[in-house]
Amino acid sequence: MRRISIFLVLLLVGTTPAVAAPKSVALKKLTIVATVAGAEKLVLSGKTLVTVSNSDGPNTNILLTGMDIKGAQLWQKTIDSGADEVALTTAVDPLGNIWLAGAASSITAPESATAVIQAENPDGVVAEPTTKLRSDVNILTLWKVSALGEVLATYSSAQLAPPLINAISVNSSGVSVVGQLQDKPFLLSANNAGTFGKLLSIGTAKTQLNAVLRHGDGSISVFGSSAETLGGKKLAGVRDGVLIKVSKTGAIASVVRSSAPKADRSWIASDSTLTLTGYVKSGKVIESAFTKFTSAFAPTWTLRVPSTGSSLVQSAGSTTYGALQSNSVVSGVTGWRPTVPSLLLLSFDAKGVVTSASGSTELTEALSLAYSKDVGLVGLARTSAQSVAIFTIA
Repeated sequence: MRRISIFLVLLLVGTTPAVAAPKSVALKKLTIVATVAGAEKLVLSGKTLVTVSNSDGPNTNILLTGMDIKGAQLWQKTIDSGADEVALTTAVDPLGNIWLAGAASSITAPESATAVIQAENPDGVVAEPTTKLRSDVNILTLWKVSALGEVLATYSSAQLAPPLINAISVNSSGVSVVGQLQDKPFLLSANNAGTFGKLLSIGTAKTQLNAVLRHGDGSISVFGSSAETLGGKKLAGVRDGVLIKVSKTGAIASVVRSSAPKADRSWIASDSTLTLTGYVKSGKVIESAFTKFTSAFAPTWTLRVPSTGSSLVQSAGSTTYGALQSNSVVSGVTGWRPTVPSLLLLSFDAKGVVTSASGSTELTEALSLAYSKDVGLVGLARTSAQSVAIFTIA
């Protein structure tokens, strides 16, 4: 009997896969390419870095600036239809065209001319000039822009209120956006000809949609957080992260919740390979979670890192990059001891093992990550000097 027990123990040990402890990585310094005042988003189209900003004036316009990898300006374009227009998020399609999603106001028709009659003014009162009222920015708008900043097409869908767009996804068949409309989360798609489908509301104000991903089979995945029952799946924590699959016909096909007891969770960004990032808040502890999912929303690897909760993710071939606002030492990263919240960039291999780390205490929070084979990985981040800068890996 004792021999049988020993044999079973040896058998179990022999069939358990060996897992090597991940090696520590030494911190490298991120390279700041250029400071770009007012930039809000960054994308890559081939070798061109394109920043997006919104400029205010008599009417709000969209400013696009193309630069090379050294930060030298190649071109600058303004999108100005005469009405207010604001770009809120951006993406690049497979052909290198830049898509902007945002909102615009309608152009006010000019008043017809009327005869001017001089009114009597015995007291000599000088009338103050009246300020022209702006129209509501309630037209959801998509702009398709070439790699040189030329507007190729503009597609519009009037809404009952100004739409807040959180994310956009573009593939060869069309474009999808998610956001909030009148405090309700929504998904809206359009085909390549600019024909919009039916707006799909998902949940109530207790749900927020932060990221979207179009798939080749016509289905769409959306990610965010919810404090209510969705798709028959009940709330498990204070707030749960949610992964929602929408079929090609526009119906909710499945809902998966990411939860922890008494925790506040949310997915805030996704890359094209279904690697997601978001925050996990449990008591006073805040972490950024990076998780790779299958198409069925089953996790294949995950990593949590202490942070302020702000993070982004970007696929780059077989490597995945995760950017987070770090406020403490990170296990396995040597040389990283931030005294204030600072930008840390981690790279993961296909199994989720951290293979390198880069950081900078001059940068605080990532606003965009982008990758192309021609340039590599670049990003846009806020700086400790209250500005915005483009960064890359040293």
